[in-house]
Amino acid sequence: MALKALHKTKKIKSVKEEVDVKDFISKGGTLAKPIKEQDDDNHRLTVRIPKWLLDKVDTKRKERVGKISRNLWILEVIEKATKS
Repeated sequence: MALKALHKTKKIKSVKEEVDVKDFISKGGTLAKPIKEQDDDNHRLTVRIPKWLLDKVDTKRKERVGKISRNLWILEVIEKATKS
């Protein structure tokens, strides 16, 4: 079986489309505004936790009534541990 070569056809835009595109580009726009964190008091922290300890955290977290995220559970434990 002979293979047939495929030829890509170049789509030619109309003059009106070219003008519309140039008009759109020439209008320009504004730069995106930088994203500001809502709460500047929050800090991100990377913590390395061994798998066996993370498994314990997940077990304790699932014993609690309702669903709670791992992050929130860890924050609650830290808060309890740091109360004076």
